[in-house]
Amino acid sequence: MTSIPAAAVPPALQRSFDAWAAAGRPADEPTRWSFDHWTAHVPDLPACLEREPLTRAVVTGYAAKVTAEDRAVQRDAFIAAMVWGYGRVGYGPSRVERIMAQPGFEEQLADVTRITLEQGGPAAFEHIRQQRKSGVGCLKHLGAAFGTKYLYFLTKAHRESDIAPVLDSVVRAWFAEHAKDVDVRIGGGWTYPRKYATYVETMQAWGEELKIPADDVERLIFLQQQDATQEPWRESWSSAAADPEAGELLEALRLALADLGAGDDAEPHLQALEDVIADAEDRAPDEA
Repeated sequence: MTSIPAAAVPPALQRSFDAWAAAGRPADEPTRWSFDHWTAHVPDLPACLEREPLTRAVVTGYAAKVTAEDRAVQRDAFIAAMVWGYGRVGYGPSRVERIMAQPGFEEQLADVTRITLEQGGPAAFEHIRQQRKSGVGCLKHLGAAFGTKYLYFLTKAHRESDIAPVLDSVVRAWFAEHAKDVDVRIGGGWTYPRKYATYVETMQAWGEELKIPADDVERLIFLQQQDATQEPWRESWSSAAADPEAGELLEALRLALADLGAGDDAEPHLQALEDVIADAEDRAPDEA
């Protein structure tokens, strides 16, 4: 597989774009989520989240208010991105609560925010990798699939010509099927910043070819993959094409246990496994 971005638009993406354009380029459906469920774990949610459907445009509005100095606004934008990403996934609020409870969270989020605003998404990804690899730590328990959601909204709001789209397992599964020459297997951690940078460059190149923003490319890919698997969102962890990593398999187990009604009893054990996986990813060697 190559680390060079692919400029040619894959036929599957072209078909998805053509159908979307023929339908009048409809916007996303709002994310469904429970205000009460989220406030039970994150009590100081931005108040206006309750009053309007949570769409990409709404979260981009939160990100547009972000500055490198204002940590309260950074926090609001981070929460909005996480609520948008997790929606009604049952463990989402407790996961975000755990991330935000880590020592140094606000300082680390401020550093990531500043780097994203000044240098872009790939530079922020690289920063997180190096901080974790060195043992300093950075945004513990935040995986790349959801971390790139925050980077995405910041770049969408502040770096319109340099958007860094979301890269989650749904998108990775699509690449595994339709763009095999581009390796975007970043797993659940932050070990592969060059793969992420290649992904961003590829999405931007395809966006230029289709004359749409890179995040619209990601949206078309996400929806096409979701339609093809006929599965609800759930990050498609069970999809063989996604080539799931250890952290993603753990999330699949978490969902399965929740479906059995054993989620609360299992959670302490799952969190311990999560720590083992995160430590192993942080110690992993750099990309070849």
